[in-house]
Amino acid sequence: ISRPSGEGIADLYAALYDGTSCIGRGGLSSICNLKGDRCKFSLGCDGVRDIDYMNHNSERPHTMSWARSKCGDSVHCKGHVYSEAVWSLYKRELPAIGYDDLTALELTTYLLYKAADNVAVWYTEN
Repeated sequence: ISRPSGEGIADLYAALYDGTSCIGRGGLSSICNLKGDRCKFSLGCDGVRDIDYMNHNSERPHTMSWARSKCGDSVHCKGHVYSEAVWSLYKRELPAIGYDDLTALELTTYLLYKAADNVAVWYTEN
């Protein structure tokens, strides 16, 4: 998956493997910041990004409209549109309908790998 951003899929693979939404731990000497929507300091993400929107000050998903107005050519920023959606599936949506954490992780990972195998473009920017 290379368009519009392969960075989101890389973040998801790392997050599901490590079990954390904080990507690139130890990569920053300051708190992560997504185009002005800073990570919450109290949660301790010292990585370059956090793909859980609830860990940002806005506590709102970063949508296509947001990405169009804020991201410019930043592939890491654009990757948040779908990486946050998949992380939310794992941590919010599946548990809300009764799946335990391990089952939610297995199901999310399965769906992600199956989908990524057949997807060339996650979304269009038109």
